[in-house]
Amino acid sequence: MKKIDLVTGFLGSGKTTFIKEYADYLVRCGEKVAIIVNDYGAINVDRLLLGSSLGDKCHLEMVIGGDKDCTRRRLKTKLISMAMQDYTHVILEPSGIFDVDDFLDMLYEEPLDRWYEMGSIISIVEADIDKSMSDAARYIMISELSKAGIIILSKIEEVYDQLDESKKSEMESIIKKECLDFINEGLEDFKCSRRFDNLYIWNEGSITDEDFQKISRSGYTSTDMINLHSVEDSFDSAFFFHVETDIESLEETLKGIFNDKEAGSIVRIKGFIRSNDAWLQVNATRHGVRINPSPEGQELFIVIGENLDKEIIGKHWKSYRNGL
Repeated sequence: MKKIDLVTGFLGSGKTTFIKEYADYLVRCGEKVAIIVNDYGAINVDRLLLGSSLGDKCHLEMVIGGDKDCTRRRLKTKLISMAMQDYTHVILEPSGIFDVDDFLDMLYEEPLDRWYEMGSIISIVEADIDKSMSDAARYIMISELSKAGIIILSKIEEVYDQLDESKKSEMESIIKKECLDFINEGLEDFKCSRRFDNLYIWNEGSITDEDFQKISRSGYTSTDMINLHSVEDSFDSAFFFHVETDIESLEETLKGIFNDKEAGSIVRIKGFIRSNDAWLQVNATRHGVRINPSPEGQELFIVIGENLDKEIIGKHWKSYRNGL
């Protein structure tokens, strides 16, 4: 049986970065790894990011986004195709808006039940959780966490990066408690009996092989909670091709989009832009903007959120194109 792990997490939590490290660990353990990326929206930016960093270590596939039923059919077809090959471990990175129960049900269907066994559900939560997120966003995040074998707290170094070393341990404890309280309150509000008493703190590049082994064996649960799956329809994505903007003020431009209430409730902006014949990778949430060099890219920005107004968002760029 092929083992399949699900790496969940709300938009911008750090799933793709975690998978880079996790897949590398599995390869070192002798596994033949395949990764399926199901990004939110019709164009898959995260596949580019993974492909450029993993190279030939793993086989990488993508499932192009679409409506829920269409995405489910495409994912099942992809899993059937991959089962015919000799991979021993599959990692699925779904979009940040994903129905975990639906996926678990699908694994019990013929013929997938003959080829795959569920390994672990690993959920990523960023340390600076947006506690003012909408009810729809909160439900989606909590529904993913409720099934997890382990919750990994990401980006904590960004919260206390400016603190003295002597204060970081104290701040770490405070952040963990605040995140646990927020998660457990959400579980209670959505009538889930499960509660968490610990989170694994992940600083990028610092997970030991011993900890990776524990993470890979963390399993999952099938805890019930209120069913509000229709909230997934609250989210939308807007695509901006060949964006022109001032590189020097790009971070301020992105912050301006997040803060523009007329643009909608924006959760994440990601994409690429060229600067001096080189690619820059952009990954932004309301709490921070990351702009890093990238070996490859695509002249595209994706904005994800609720009640998006593409025309208003577009006014923050100097110019852009609506299509390829």
